Amino acid sequence: MRWYMSEGLSVQLAYLNFGLVMVGAVLFRKYMGATSKTCLLWFIYYIMYYAFGILAMGINGFQTSLIPTFIPIIYFIGYFVLLSNKQLFKEFVYFATVCFVLTAIVTLTLYLFNFNLIEQDTQEWAIDRADGVYGDANNAALASLVAFLLFDRVFRPKNLLLRVVKIGIQLIIFYSLFVTFSTTGLFAFTVTFMLTNYKLFRGLRLALFVLFVILFYQGLFILSSEVTNLGLTKAQQDKIMNITNLLTFNFDKVDNSGRGDLLHNILYYINENPILGNGINFSNEHRGHNTFVGNWVDGGLLTFLFFLFLILTYYFNALKLSINLRFFVISVMFIMSIFMISLQSVINQPYLLVIFVFMAYLFHYNKTEPEHLSFLDKD
Repeated sequence: MRWYMSEGLSVQLAYLNFGLVMVGAVLFRKYMGATSKTCLLWFIYYIMYYAFGILAMGINGFQTSLIPTFIPIIYFIGYFVLLSNKQLFKEFVYFATVCFVLTAIVTLTLYLFNFNLIEQDTQEWAIDRADGVYGDANNAALASLVAFLLFDRVFRPKNLLLRVVKIGIQLIIFYSLFVTFSTTGLFAFTVTFMLTNYKLFRGLRLALFVLFVILFYQGLFILSSEVTNLGLTKAQQDKIMNITNLLTFNFDKVDNSGRGDLLHNILYYINENPILGNGINFSNEHRGHNTFVGNWVDGGLLTFLFFLFLILTYYFNALKLSINLRFFVISVMFIMSIFMISLQSVINQPYLLVIFVFMAYLFHYNKTEPEHLSFLDKD
């Protein structure tokens, strides 16, 4: 039995959402509040990217369809308008948390039912990696990480029962991440889990945390030694060994799934046109699989440098937040940054781009109305 809608209907729904965002941005203008200065930096980035990119296309003769590249920008503008309203900002945080958590649950469900999105049907053989609703394991891993961080920050239980519920949901989200067998995802989870649980680094909790780390690495060694007896596929066994090598700092044994070769190939085009770039969407067309390098390949050196400045601005602004929000934002930015090294879709997918808009307005409200962030800043 097939569990998916027809391609035509899905395309129509996508265009409907796209249209609703545009109409909403126009109609909602009168309800706008003060806008985020960090968001304004994105507009400068887009102007630079398209100015240099279109010029490079004219000079180099590279041709691509420009219309699809405007989709994330329209979503960016829509949420730039929406989140300027402080009440809707709060509602968005709750809604986004629910959506990401549900996405993680769907990712796990599809994997358990052996459903493959690319084949659009259940398979008679075991699926190696969960790819969720995105059709890509790394994108699914990134979404599960965002779900884990948002849920951990938003849902702050007051009694034992709710704490148990929270731990249960977090375990489900973590398992949805684990079954993607994403080396990058599990490495990012290890780092961000330590960042967001900074309170463990004192007193008895510090001793317990050290004990947890020791047990964690012992578990890794046991897992790697018994990996052939766990009934995993060859691809899953290789991923387990890859994750173990990464977390035990055996970097020379880490397999980057061919991304090193892809990066080497795309660097050739930087050498060809380092200043001006090669044109809009050039990196995507040539499967660069690196957002940072992709900006340089597409829009040239100045676009690349401004993009680095934009990302660093988020980190610097995070340092001005209260300690709870500081580690939360740094964790979100870390997973975004680490996946931008291995994916070219982080700033091209609307569901991820809106996270940057959300964090930009978090900085804005922290500066103008810090009391409005109390629902996120609580323990």
